[in-house]
Amino acid sequence: MTGGEGERGLSDTEATFAYTHALMRGSGSLTTSFTVQGTFSPERVERAVRRWLGRLPLLSLRITGAEDGLRFRPGTRSGAHSLLTAAAGRDDEVAGERLWRLRAGPGPAGTTRFRLTLHPAICDGHSVGRLVRPLLDALFDTPGLDAADRAVEALPPDTDELTYEGGGGCVCGVCGPVRGRGPGDGRRTRGVTRGVVTRGDVARGDVTRGDVARGVATPGVVTLALTPYESRRLRDWCGAGQVTVSGFLTTVLADALARETGRAEVTVATAMSLRRRYAERTLIAEPGCVLGLVKARLSAGATGDALGRARANAAVLCSAGRAWRPERRAHTGIRHAVEREAKARGPEVRVVDAGSVDTALGPHAARITGLCTVAARGSGRPGCALYLSTFKGALTVALSSRGLGESGTARVERELSEAVLLRPALSPL
Repeated sequence: MTGGEGERGLSDTEATFAYTHALMRGSGSLTTSFTVQGTFSPERVERAVRRWLGRLPLLSLRITGAEDGLRFRPGTRSGAHSLLTAAAGRDDEVAGERLWRLRAGPGPAGTTRFRLTLHPAICDGHSVGRLVRPLLDALFDTPGLDAADRAVEALPPDTDELTYEGGGGCVCGVCGPVRGRGPGDGRRTRGVTRGVVTRGDVARGDVTRGDVARGVATPGVVTLALTPYESRRLRDWCGAGQVTVSGFLTTVLADALARETGRAEVTVATAMSLRRRYAERTLIAEPGCVLGLVKARLSAGATGDALGRARANAAVLCSAGRAWRPERRAHTGIRHAVEREAKARGPEVRVVDAGSVDTALGPHAARITGLCTVAARGSGRPGCALYLSTFKGALTVALSSRGLGESGTARVERELSEAVLLRPALSPL
């Protein structure tokens, strides 16, 4: 899978996300919004971006087509590319796009708003903070090693060539023994806020300047930002019921989606970080896409006793996570599998529990507010993508949906909101 210097073929996981992103019109890309204390001139931001790119050669890559499938190759830092591609029919239509987009602009009262969108082939929910941190290091002139000062490969290792170690403790993230991180101190925010994700072409240059607080909200995207108190209350309630927050909300969302689509079963795809599941784990850097999607079909749509159903579902998902093994398919086979997936009609819930991002941001965590990540849903079968993350002890639940229509989306959002905020109908402990 290797090629010239700084290039290699995409692994099975990376190629799957690349084809899905292209064929399902942007599905899987991650958009992280955050506000930084202080105002910065456009020149300073652009200078920081240049340093950021120097520290993370991964961001300068392009995906190109070859006889053996898709390959990562070094690209240039100039030129404008849309991060979200249209549905493609050939490998060369999947290729060539820039794999990131950054927008920056004035925020409220002496702050700057940033919105970073990353291609799913180079980033997953567990590595977003590891890509944001070097940007903040460059912005605040924090000492760090540039690419010219260290002998590193531009690419993380190809996981298809590593030794996968299955079994061991469960890392599915939804069963009871895997408890969420405890809450910390944080600044109180509004109970529920709406997120904004813009899906337009990027303007010329590496950074699009403008007020990112304004823009057109993407239909089907909602962000529920809890306070630290509300987050602790939800965790304690789920813990008393012997489920994780992720497991509980997965069941709530699957039930709502089943009722909305009239189906008795819902496919749940749980994102599982694989960084500690390879014998050569020391070779795997934090940035990159090192993820497995564990899928299971769950009976859904019932009402009442959501905790009991969540415990039963967790056992199914945990078993699927233990049995999961990476595939090493030819890229033509991956593409055909993604094409079949794009035509599937059964409802699907995709869940990412990224955990706490405070540690990844290091000393910059105190400078940041309003951090939120949303996973794009794209086109394809009816369904939802649920993204959970904790920052300064406060849980943020981001939901994107597709194929449900305006009224259906509103009902699913309402049921999720009632569950997250433990409304009286749930009879909280």
